[in-house]
Amino acid sequence: MTKTTALSATSISRIRIVAIIGIVIGLLAVLLAAGLDWSGFGGGLATGAGIGVMLVSVYFWGYANGVGRPLSRSGWRPSADSVQ
Repeated sequence: MTKTTALSATSISRIRIVAIIGIVIGLLAVLLAAGLDWSGFGGGLATGAGIGVMLVSVYFWGYANGVGRPLSRSGWRPSADSVQ
């Protein structure tokens, strides 16, 4: 394993950890807004921000999972067929 691979593995794990923390923070914001029955602009802001943080965090978690996988094997592509 080279140093570059080790650094990229560390970066990927950091992205996953930050994504999980973001999901938890977003969930807490939504639960606080619903549990404390915040209404009006503040409640909508807390709910929307919480959902937005969770969505962005899930995106980055998926990104880290995709980057962490090895390159896929070659597979069938429609453009690879020979036309007769």
